[in-house]
Amino acid sequence: MVRIRGIIIRSLIVLIFGFTGALVCQMFTREPVDRYIHIRSFRYGKDPSVIRCNRGDRLHLTFSSDDTGHSFFLEEFDIDAKVNPSGDEVMVYKTSNPSDKPLITRELTFTAKHHGLLNYLVSKSNYRCHVWCGPMHAFEQGKLIIFPNTLLFFGLGCMLGIFVNWLSGIFIKSSSEETIKADEKGQWRDLLKKSGSLKNILISRWPQIILTMIAMLMIYIVIMTSLFGTKVSGRNLGVMLMWIIWLFLIVAVMTPLGGRIWCTICPLPFFGDRIQRGSFLSPLSGKIREFNNRFFGLFLKWPEKLSNNWPRLFLFMALATFSTTLVAIPRMSGIVILLLLIIPTVMSSIWESRAFCRYVCPVGVFVSPFSRMSILALRNKSQDVCDKCRTSFCQKGNSKGWACPYGLNVRELRGNADCGLCLECLRSCIYENVSLFRRPFASEISTRSMSESWLSIAIFTVSVIYSILYLGHWPVVRDYINIIDKGNWNLFGIYAAILWSLTLVVIPGLIYLLASLGRNLANSDKSIKQVFFSCSGSLLPIGLMIWTAFVVQMLFVNITFVKQSISDPFGWGWDFFNTANIPWHQFLSSYIPWIQAILILAGFFLSLRNLKISLRNISAGNKKTFLVSLPFAIFLLFVSVYMLFFFTN
Repeated sequence: MVRIRGIIIRSLIVLIFGFTGALVCQMFTREPVDRYIHIRSFRYGKDPSVIRCNRGDRLHLTFSSDDTGHSFFLEEFDIDAKVNPSGDEVMVYKTSNPSDKPLITRELTFTAKHHGLLNYLVSKSNYRCHVWCGPMHAFEQGKLIIFPNTLLFFGLGCMLGIFVNWLSGIFIKSSSEETIKADEKGQWRDLLKKSGSLKNILISRWPQIILTMIAMLMIYIVIMTSLFGTKVSGRNLGVMLMWIIWLFLIVAVMTPLGGRIWCTICPLPFFGDRIQRGSFLSPLSGKIREFNNRFFGLFLKWPEKLSNNWPRLFLFMALATFSTTLVAIPRMSGIVILLLLIIPTVMSSIWESRAFCRYVCPVGVFVSPFSRMSILALRNKSQDVCDKCRTSFCQKGNSKGWACPYGLNVRELRGNADCGLCLECLRSCIYENVSLFRRPFASEISTRSMSESWLSIAIFTVSVIYSILYLGHWPVVRDYINIIDKGNWNLFGIYAAILWSLTLVVIPGLIYLLASLGRNLANSDKSIKQVFFSCSGSLLPIGLMIWTAFVVQMLFVNITFVKQSISDPFGWGWDFFNTANIPWHQFLSSYIPWIQAILILAGFFLSLRNLKISLRNISAGNKKTFLVSLPFAIFLLFVSVYMLFFFTN
């Protein structure tokens, strides 16, 4: 009851701050006026890219195009104005019913006012282009901001309330914080304790193999449609499945709920495993790590100097640098995915088990650090049983389960980052001492090594950069990444240098300086490295929430294109499910900024909480905890405020 009462009180404090901000901003409502705005469209942007007005203003819009046909698509106001480059007249269609006869006019007029309660809640709308004008057509967008911005002020108020709670919580230790530790199971629930049927399903290999084959089929469809389908990425099934559906599932669903559960059914190491194990279902020998590889006779140990996160981080950065090309050119996506299927198979014939997954896989750059946020964890039931075990079948394998392809012993497993949830230890443990647990969200609160810290910082930094690149309204930013049809290689070189330097040098260096400053302020006897590990680990919640805010908008905006491409996967004029020609609609477009704002607030709260708990564990006294954490807490506040402004204003 004490814990619940504390949660209610802290939540009320946050909401009071939030509603105060939302109510105060209503006092600054101005009288409506007429605004005359000319919108110039070009590849790939609009000028102005931001329209700011007051609630009730009458907007008088005129249009022109610098090159080809464009449109002004503003779904919340039922507007899709087709812009003709040869004249100043536009054909205005209704987004709710595009088949209606269009209005032909030189000036489009509408009132910046939503219906009912939405008039006070919806302050931001994105306007887009709905006429394909080139490979980067999807990035042509702008935003309409209606003052007073209720969402922004509500979010800022809530953020202040969260910060106030954090400050007070430094000196008042919450009873719930005792359970937020990676190696404690006081609040963990054994998911297999009372569910024999679930345990039987997990022990059986058939469900896992069936799901893996389904994932393999999806990979095959992605490769085929990407290589041989339409060049229009928005209508290419491979692009939609990979960069819209799969990315959303891996970021917003699988990793937060299941940790590295994608690795359980990932098809990339499938053929390599078959080569190394020499068997499809049952282990021929549990001690597979003591046998030579069956294909080339090699089973080399991965180089010790590369037995860390650096190789996959650099591969991820290379792919992230050219991400626009991968999304905008379907064939490039198909080639990269095909290579990601071939490379682990080749590596399995040379190096030890799952060397690709452990040291190279770029997907692991995301799922490995963020799996520590997951509510699902594989651990032993009793440490005493593991300590007394001398067979170590969980690591070496036996007749029931293959050796752990990640080289792990459950006795020493303390975090989610390394375990790929292959479930072999669940099958091979003769003491039935391995299980799956449900635990509090964001339970692991600190990194363990420099490479893991850099990985956490990199994936956080890329989340911010990607949001700016893909969701931002600045056409000049897109010019820096457009090597597809404009060939801006000189600008692209600047972009790549900024991306790599920010991700690998500037932000890690800044966090190291903040850790050093906090340590000096507190006059702590702990090493800078310990504080740095705590700070970098606390970036994970806000990083995960920024990524989730990113993929939510990508999915909601493109959901119609997913339906269209499923019905016509190659863009050859098929219509399997009668959805190939349905009109484009965004999903819950008015609520996207609210979802994103809530995610940012949640990430800010969890990051501050984890920072406090992690530094409290290495600091003596509340005052030292406050001083050592203050510089980085201010950094988290700055990042969260910026992202709140970005998504809502």
